[in-house]
Amino acid sequence: MKILPAILLASLTPCIAAGQDIVKLVSNEICLCIDTLAGMNDLETKLDSCLNVALENVIGLLDEDQQEMMADEQTIDKTVSDVSEKLLFYCPKIRDFVLSEREKTYYRISDSEKANEYYDAGVKSMDAKEYRKAEKYFLKAVKADRSWVYPLDDLGLNYRLMGKYKKAVKYYGKSLSIYPEGSYALQNQAVAYTYIKDYDKALRNYNLLAFLYPDNPEGFFGTARVHFLTGNYEDALQYAFYAHRMYINQQSEYKKDSEKLISLIRDKLSEQGKSDVYNDTARKFGFDPGDK
Repeated sequence: MKILPAILLASLTPCIAAGQDIVKLVSNEICLCIDTLAGMNDLETKLDSCLNVALENVIGLLDEDQQEMMADEQTIDKTVSDVSEKLLFYCPKIRDFVLSEREKTYYRISDSEKANEYYDAGVKSMDAKEYRKAEKYFLKAVKADRSWVYPLDDLGLNYRLMGKYKKAVKYYGKSLSIYPEGSYALQNQAVAYTYIKDYDKALRNYNLLAFLYPDNPEGFFGTARVHFLTGNYEDALQYAFYAHRMYINQQSEYKKDSEKLISLIRDKLSEQGKSDVYNDTARKFGFDPGDK
């Protein structure tokens, strides 16, 4: 029973499948079964063997009625399908391994010498603020290697710098169609969505970024910013403080941005007579509400 292809193709949005208790139990058993991993082939082999062990272990924990239900071939197939879709949600170590391996696959130079030449010329032109020239070079790089995400990502950035935000969204989307978990495209497409005030899609990207890369503050900070822009100040504050704590722990210069956002949120909550919400949330994250 092969589940690796389904894992790689499944939506990584952290939603819960039907029959979530059994799906969670099976996923947790698989996670416990898999220890060290040497590569994607090793993962596929271990997933196949661990799936059978996990199903047996979980079925053994069920009552008679549930065991009878699980004896049905369609129910087993549905359970395996749901586990394939949600395993990365329930097993962070497999998620991190898969993401690391896929990053090596997609974040690299091209096998095409021409594509690399065009891309390098595009980067130099963009750095020199020659955006139209950069656009031409990046498009040539894309044509030379249509499976390479670097020129697509930088086309998105180039269009953002030109103020062409819908085009930026389009080319980040092309990158994500090749590499759906690409952190650069996810984050920067969300920024472009914010510029065109498509806040729902911006929030979708930031939420996915935070789920896939929980050690990256940008998903949480971006979520805070979108909630602030849409007037959802209490949720904005939660995410802003979470990102701010991460920036501090990482000694990042971006803590100045989160400080500024927190200050803006505090002012809005104060205007609404909700200073107590700010004070309680600040204390929850270990900050002094009196600090400016």
